[in-house]
Amino acid sequence: MKKLNLDEKQYLTKLVKAVISNAKNKMQDANDFATRARDFKSQRIASIYEEYEKSLNANNAIDFDDMLMLTVKLFEQNAQVRQKYYDRFIHIMVDEYQDTNLAQYQLVHMLYSNLQTEIPQERSLCVVGDVDQSIYSWRGADFKIIMNFQNDYKNVKLIKLEQNYRSTGNILNAANYVIENNNERIDKVLYSNKGDGEKLSYYIASDEADEANYIIGNIKKEACGSYNK
Repeated sequence: MKKLNLDEKQYLTKLVKAVISNAKNKMQDANDFATRARDFKSQRIASIYEEYEKSLNANNAIDFDDMLMLTVKLFEQNAQVRQKYYDRFIHIMVDEYQDTNLAQYQLVHMLYSNLQTEIPQERSLCVVGDVDQSIYSWRGADFKIIMNFQNDYKNVKLIKLEQNYRSTGNILNAANYVIENNNERIDKVLYSNKGDGEKLSYYIASDEADEANYIIGNIKKEACGSYNK
C-alpha cells in the first residue's frame, strides 16, 4: 500500500485483507478481481491485490486462501493430478457444510466426481450441516451450497437429526419459533427428552460490558442460592 501511495486510513489493512481473502474464496485471482472492479475503491484494492501476488510469487510463498484456490485450479487444469486424488479418496465426509465457500465446494465436487456426470456406486459423499446455523457469510460462505446439495447429486438421502441432547424443551421451542421465519431453509423441528426446563427470560443489554455484568450477576445469585441450601 505504501508502494502505491495509498492512505492507510482510507484503505484499512484489515478491510483490504478481508476483501482479498473473500475474492480468493470465490476463486478470483488478482486478474479476475481487477476485471470485476467497477468503483474507484475496488480498483485501488485490485492494484494492492496485484502487488501482493507479485510479492508472494517473488518469495515462492502462498497464503492460507491460496491453499484452496490453487489446489482447485490445479485440479481443473491437470486431469492426471485430479485423477490421482480421485482414486485416493473414495469415501468423503464434510462437516459444517452450511459454511462452505465456492472454493471448498469445487474441491469436494472434483474429489468426488472427477468432473464426471456418472459416479460409480462404490463412491460416497456425506455432508453434515444445518443451514439455520450458517454464520460465516462474511468470510465467503454460501448457505445455498447446502441447500442445492440434493440437486447437485443423484440418489441423495436426507437424514434429519432433530433430537437435541443439550438443551431443554423451552429453549428449543423458542429457537423453533425464531428459526421458522427464515425463508430459505430445510424444514425441521428440534425437540428434547430433557423436559421443559426453566422458563426463558431475556435482558436487553446496552453494550458488551453490560451483558457480561448481567450474566456474572446471575451466576453469583445461583452460586449463593446453592451455597445457602
